[in-house]
Amino acid sequence: MDYCRISVILAYAMSIYTLSSIYYFARTRSIETPFKNSLTKEQLEIKKESAKIRKNIFYQGVGLSFVLLMFWKPFSKCN
Repeated sequence: MDYCRISVILAYAMSIYTLSSIYYFARTRSIETPFKNSLTKEQLEIKKESAKIRKNIFYQGVGLSFVLLMFWKPFSKCN
């Protein structure tokens, strides 16, 4: 298997995704959010708590991925 070729493709895909996310964030910051604006204070609190839980799960996934990649080293043959 050609590990270096795959890692370059993955690097480009990751770069495209990252840059697209930054572009999306920049372009949508000023757009109103009709759904969020329609929520009551109680619903906004529920949404806030849900976002907090989901953020923690995401960060756990980032940490787990980092640890797994440090042990697995799938791109080590590219050096």
